[in-house]
Amino acid sequence: HVLTAKPTTELKEVQDAITKIPTDESGLENMCQTVGATIDKYAVMARKSDRRLCIVLVTDESGDDGAAVEEVITRAKRAKTPIYILGRESVFGYPYARQIWNDPKYNLPFWIQINRGPETAFPEALQYDGLHGRWDAFSAGFGPYEQVRIARETGGIFFVLPGKEQRLAGAGSNQERQFRFQDMKEYQPLLLSRRDYDASRSASKFRTAIWKVIVTMNPHLDAQLNIRELYYPIKKPEFYATGSKEVPKAIRAMGLLQKSVEILESIEPLRAQEKSSRWRAAYDLTLAQCLAYRVRLFQFCLAMDQHAKNMPELKDKKSNVWNVTRDKKMLPPDPEQVKLTKVSVEELDKQLKKAEEQYKFVIKEHPGTPWAQRAQFELNQGFGMYFAEGFRSPLYDQKRSEIKVPKF
Repeated sequence: HVLTAKPTTELKEVQDAITKIPTDESGLENMCQTVGATIDKYAVMARKSDRRLCIVLVTDESGDDGAAVEEVITRAKRAKTPIYILGRESVFGYPYARQIWNDPKYNLPFWIQINRGPETAFPEALQYDGLHGRWDAFSAGFGPYEQVRIARETGGIFFVLPGKEQRLAGAGSNQERQFRFQDMKEYQPLLLSRRDYDASRSASKFRTAIWKVIVTMNPHLDAQLNIRELYYPIKKPEFYATGSKEVPKAIRAMGLLQKSVEILESIEPLRAQEKSSRWRAAYDLTLAQCLAYRVRLFQFCLAMDQHAKNMPELKDKKSNVWNVTRDKKMLPPDPEQVKLTKVSVEELDKQLKKAEEQYKFVIKEHPGTPWAQRAQFELNQGFGMYFAEGFRSPLYDQKRSEIKVPKF
């Protein structure tokens, strides 16, 4: 949308134009296309008036057309146009964040997914949280890859917008968004083109193995990795029917995690040879998570079985769902479960301690970084599972057709 007929230095005119920016209901953020079109439209005008075109981009997303980043850089360099970007920090190793939107009529909150990363050409962290795709919003300490690369390559600067975001949802959304430069200087992302980044990663057996695990455990590529956490039916027959579909997925995911642990442990001798602090941190945290998520999924299966057999009476008459709740307290397997799973209390404790030790190693080796922050979050959250009663508004189902959820 062009809101001024021609470039202007009148502040009031600029302010008025900003207030007239319409709401885009498509939800598509064509950042690269917009920047490219701006260069095409104004570069000739700047050249004819013996001026230099400079672009300032203000955005809170990383865009939907990141594949065109190299084309934008080429056009900007040809036009000698620096691009300055004011944006948000990327979500740590993850393409997405979620913003809360409340329906004004029924006051029902919705989490709306937006693009907000990752900080590297491809993710260098697990996209999985032990039950499903990540719901967190932990900061990466750097801006989204496409935006930082565009700014750097064109001679511009990426600025982090100040202040906390009021609508950001998920764990980590209310935490401090910036890390100290001293702690992060050794963890700078490799801002190569995607093609060169891929070639660099593929040339390393160590990095390739980590990437293989990230792809294997990606619930956005493998939907069977998404295990239901919320809104199980309150009545026993329906609960059992729903839960019986989730347990096989958990068992399968445990097998994939076991293979991932074996892959990561096989490259452990190569860790000392890896020069990149980022990739060493990626290895350390990914191994800790794979170890811990095996325990978490086993706890999920125990909780499902025990809850189905011994479903408690509701404490609140309003409760209409069961939700999986994470806890530091571990569920011990009963004798029947030990016989079926061949996992004793002692073996479960052994696996737990191994995961905890690896998380503590991450915190010790990479203090003050997103990897340490994530490791501490996992430790604080615990690996235990149990079902707790909850309430889900019936209006979500009764009035859903009336509610028009926006696309951000």
